[in-house]
Amino acid sequence: MPQYLDDIPDIGDVRFSFGRRDVEKKAQNYVIYCRESDERSDSNKSIPAQLAQCQELAARDGLHVLHIVKEKMSARHYDRPKFNNLLRAIKGLEDLNDLPKDKRKLGRPDGIIAWHPDRLSRNMRDAGEVIEMLDTHEIVDMEFVMYSFHNDSSGKEHLAMEFARAKGYSDHLQDNVLRGLIEQEMKGKGVKPLSPAFEVMRMEDKTHHDHLKIVPSSLHSFWRDVYRWKLEGKANEEIARLLLAAGYEHRKKVKSKWYNVAIDKDYIGTHLKNPIHCGWLVPKNSKEPRRSDLTKVYPLQYGEDFPIVVTVEEFKRVNPEMFKETAMRPKTWGRHSEYPLPSNKVLCCLRHGQNLLATMTPNKPMGGSGKHSPRFSCQRCKPQHSIGMEDVYDAVAEKLKDVKLTEREHKILVVTEWHEFKKDREAFDEALRHIAALKGTNKADIKDCEERLNVMKYGDKKAPQKDIDAEKQKWSRLDEERESLLKREGEIGRESMQRYNDLDAFLELCKNGSRYWTKAEPDKKRILADMIVSNAMIDGDKVASVTLTPQFEAWAKRGKNLDGRDERT
Repeated sequence: MPQYLDDIPDIGDVRFSFGRRDVEKKAQNYVIYCRESDERSDSNKSIPAQLAQCQELAARDGLHVLHIVKEKMSARHYDRPKFNNLLRAIKGLEDLNDLPKDKRKLGRPDGIIAWHPDRLSRNMRDAGEVIEMLDTHEIVDMEFVMYSFHNDSSGKEHLAMEFARAKGYSDHLQDNVLRGLIEQEMKGKGVKPLSPAFEVMRMEDKTHHDHLKIVPSSLHSFWRDVYRWKLEGKANEEIARLLLAAGYEHRKKVKSKWYNVAIDKDYIGTHLKNPIHCGWLVPKNSKEPRRSDLTKVYPLQYGEDFPIVVTVEEFKRVNPEMFKETAMRPKTWGRHSEYPLPSNKVLCCLRHGQNLLATMTPNKPMGGSGKHSPRFSCQRCKPQHSIGMEDVYDAVAEKLKDVKLTEREHKILVVTEWHEFKKDREAFDEALRHIAALKGTNKADIKDCEERLNVMKYGDKKAPQKDIDAEKQKWSRLDEERESLLKREGEIGRESMQRYNDLDAFLELCKNGSRYWTKAEPDKKRILADMIVSNAMIDGDKVASVTLTPQFEAWAKRGKNLDGRDERT
């Protein structure tokens, strides 16, 4: 104890902590965290506004800002990459991403500045981790523009309540959004048209609690097969032919009259992207589906669970581009590219194990003609290297030198492949018959429409102009449908011929291997690569290895073991 009055400290220097540590202690290195998402309301500022106010707070209170983290992602669910990196950097488990080298020697961060607690978390898992790090003193201090926080027991209790309030607000908003989505879906006004796998059950009594309900249609089981075929790697054209061969028929009612819907690759591609197949819905002004509780629109007499067509995991495998965590950078192909990438093949970086991102760069030969060819580079390699499609094709040619088939094996392959082609040809013929039936219906409808127009225009009593205009629009729609059917008929004919040419080229490749591949045109190589190449591993600007399909790999391994001796008879 002080013995003299002069030894008593000034009252302004005293911190009354009541047995606890100093609640006014400041951190040495703060990180400003700014976040926004599609769910933000008008009261939540955008990232530039958040950053400006946070920097103003730091300057006013004299806080040292080590780094700025910006993230565009919803906080309703945990596992945000940049926020996780921030917490792990505070714990000393990893470095802050994109932190300048001159700041790394200043030490790890121990404080956070944000506009409001709801910028940090709207879920209890992240909220609990932040509170735990405050308890263990890994986070020394937190500063907010729109919230006053003190690092004591009362302050942490109120912070936890603020996190819970942010979660409750987000959940309530989500419930309201999904309620509106479900209501629009039942009325047939959803963001995406209702899938043919489902139909709306309407009751005459509109006040009945089951007036509008979504139930499986007679085509529900067909769409289970569609996803199974897609996961097996089949193209949309082939799936359309398989559906028609299985007796699939979709009829649509337009103004009290039923019409047959054309089943083609566009039809399959459109409905494959409908997330209601996995029980999810797409909000308005958004591309990414959201989880929704569709049991409320499913009648109890049909069962307790909504009858999904496919699981969420399988839907994501079929439509990876619809989800942020699986979406890849779009390919920027040139308009006149002569060497496109095989459609379902993967180029992998040997150093980082990730898919290469396709870019288009000018490949100017000696004459300076500036022809374009696709080149590929790994975005994580520093410095970046690129490789052209010709280099990949040359590596495939080297691999094919080892492929050896006996005469008997080639004959068996010819018989097998022609048997498969015969089934495909039957599917083509079935598709053409289906289109012929649609053309007959369309022709009759056009004739009826023209007769009605003549009566409305030149009959004893001329019809009102608005009725005439409506009939003209109907005629225009029927004429567009006729043009579409003719176009599709031509496409099927070309696809059938292309299938024949591709099979002939494939059998020739199996017989002559690398010699045929070397002489083939680039577009033919692309088609053949779809048939025989599994993937290619790229090491910088060189092809490290090429993996063929299992059957070709077995032939190549056997041929390599023969040390160049031909086994053909």
